[in-house]
Amino acid sequence: MSIRIDYDSIADVYDESRRDHPPDSRLEAFVGEGATTALRVLDVGCGTGKQLAANRARFGGITLVGVDRSAGMLRIAQTRDASVAWIRGDAQALPLSSSAFDYVTNQFSYPHIADKTRFVNEVFRVLRPGGRFVLTNIDPWAMDGWILYRYFPDGRVLDERDFLPRASLVRLLADAGFIGVTSTATDLSRDEDLAAYLPYVSQRHTASQLLAISDAAYEAGLRRVRDELASTAGHAIVWSQFVIITVVADKPGPHPV
Repeated sequence: MSIRIDYDSIADVYDESRRDHPPDSRLEAFVGEGATTALRVLDVGCGTGKQLAANRARFGGITLVGVDRSAGMLRIAQTRDASVAWIRGDAQALPLSSSAFDYVTNQFSYPHIADKTRFVNEVFRVLRPGGRFVLTNIDPWAMDGWILYRYFPDGRVLDERDFLPRASLVRLLADAGFIGVTSTATDLSRDEDLAAYLPYVSQRHTASQLLAISDAAYEAGLRRVRDELASTAGHAIVWSQFVIITVVADKPGPHPV
């Protein structure tokens, strides 16, 4: 299971429209560099399968495989797109053959994996020479002013335990044998209406941080939000830092053709 939360317990409420995905633009770029569209693509930590289903709609000829440890999440993924091979498995010991995939992605799930080194080594193993790995997640160290951290500070403590600093993540991939490792940041910071934020965080499944912290820490955070709203007559606007990083790394070898 996840080192943070039990996804089987929230699978039915997790699959909501705000987690919809467009087709993977990094995969499109990989194809645009000359890779054949008859690719084998793996999503590690695929959840309820929204990314792979979106990829299927864009790239009809590719082979798609999703791996996740949660049977509940995979049950929903299977109903979403039966053409994808949905496999229950551990990212630290992928139940897949070596050199089997041209492109591997991991989106918003690596902090749930206990042994990051084993995970990265497994991704390297299952990639074919010339294959590409793309990892996407938040960057807690660039988000001092994230609204969630402001009201639920225990969430930041957990994130600094479970995430790697950007430079450490890049180094981990290079140490595993990847080449051309690059990282880019997308700043999505914005003003948040605290009155609109309260019902969002009142649904605890909306963020893994809220589920991972203690019940007492969660209730204390809700009180902080309510107290600030009361002190501002319900008209508080809060600046919230939010940064997404994408790390791209290639396995040495010729580009898939």
